Amino acid sequence: MSLLLKGGTVVTMNQGREVLSGYDLLLDGGTIVKIAPAGSITNRRDTEEHSCHGKVIIPGLVSAHSHLSGLAQRGLWQEKSFESWSAKTFALDNLVNFSAEEIHLIHCAAGIEFIRHGVTTVLDMFTAHPSNALDKVDAACKAIVDTGLRGVLAHSFRDQSPDNQGVVPTTTSAEAVALTAREIAGRIRGRDSRLGFMLAPSAPQRCSDKLLELTATLAHELGIGIHTHLAEAKSHAEIGKAIYGEPTVKHLERLAFLDNDLSVAHAIWIDEEEIGLLGKYNVKIVHNPAANLRLGSGVARIKQMMRSGLSVGLGCDSVNAGTNYSVFEQMKLATLMPRSLWSPENWVLPEDALEMATLGGARALLLDRTIGSIEEGKKADLVILNPSSSLLPLNNLTDQLALAENGDSVESVVVDGKPVMWERRIRTIDEESLKVQVSSLQPRIDKAYAGVTARGL
Repeated sequence: MSLLLKGGTVVTMNQGREVLSGYDLLLDGGTIVKIAPAGSITNRRDTEEHSCHGKVIIPGLVSAHSHLSGLAQRGLWQEKSFESWSAKTFALDNLVNFSAEEIHLIHCAAGIEFIRHGVTTVLDMFTAHPSNALDKVDAACKAIVDTGLRGVLAHSFRDQSPDNQGVVPTTTSAEAVALTAREIAGRIRGRDSRLGFMLAPSAPQRCSDKLLELTATLAHELGIGIHTHLAEAKSHAEIGKAIYGEPTVKHLERLAFLDNDLSVAHAIWIDEEEIGLLGKYNVKIVHNPAANLRLGSGVARIKQMMRSGLSVGLGCDSVNAGTNYSVFEQMKLATLMPRSLWSPENWVLPEDALEMATLGGARALLLDRTIGSIEEGKKADLVILNPSSSLLPLNNLTDQLALAENGDSVESVVVDGKPVMWERRIRTIDEESLKVQVSSLQPRIDKAYAGVTARGL
């Protein structure tokens, strides 16, 4: 399909961070073929035209750390500690034991929520409860493909649980866990051009050194990335020191685990030496401000990380840990949070947040050569904004995208050159039917919630 978007204001996020007013974009074969002043692109007979006069075109946003299955527990567990929240979330997952078909429904609903907020690419850190049933992994992948998103399925695993006794690993054999990860990788890789795969050890302290070493070896063998949680809560850093006798990041260096294909979510409770080590190995950071605020985990020192040369992306995490699947919300919080704590040199600027939401996320997913900016030759992952009142007047577009936009302006979303939402209508999934099916899960969620509450966890 060839599509000509005419006369829009294009926020490129190219090397010069150009904002081009009155430009045309030609999309063909899933790729951005041409960017030129309005009226200068010769239209072919088979090209569909769409006027973007008065509209803004931005790169598709990236959620580089997400748990799509968390949608089923939205609004639950207003806990005072990460450990309590984690134990109850895990317990409900095991009690309700969603089928593969239900996993597909939940993931589709989360995918549609992402799309309606202008997100075109997500990393889904997924664990199939109560066991790593391969049909549930397949269902999560199918949902990413069916909704039209670009996605990375990050298969999450552990073989120990020193930070939360309420979360019991399925197996404590590092070799068995690695073997399952290899099998899942074989099922997913090459399935669809929009679907990628990463290995996702849940967190360093939740994996034995043997499992971390096997993970790194497998990732290098397959040429894929690794994604993990790092020092999300203060207790995680303390447990790491107790287990390793040194800071967690220092121990990961000792294991040869740090690498430029590694991305870490949160990274709140790390010291300056650890920040320096992450920078030394070009590890990517994924900042999740909504989840960090809701769970009271702390505030990551993002500006210090950026000054150290670290690339930072944004993640929506899980909606039962944060708020919603909106990267616009993460931009706003990432910009505002530091201002209540630190002096201006440590503030995240709106332009920083916009880069985190686009190129930063793409780098974390190892996709920055193909997505994250609007440039000729890159994938046609775009969002067309028809400015709502919250975005008008367009005085400073970069600032307003980070601080004022809430998703209301998202009119159309294009992934791989194909409209997945056009003029606010989802084209890939029957959205109304999906809402009914997801709502039908409520009685089972209620029953499982009562069961967890009765346990007094």
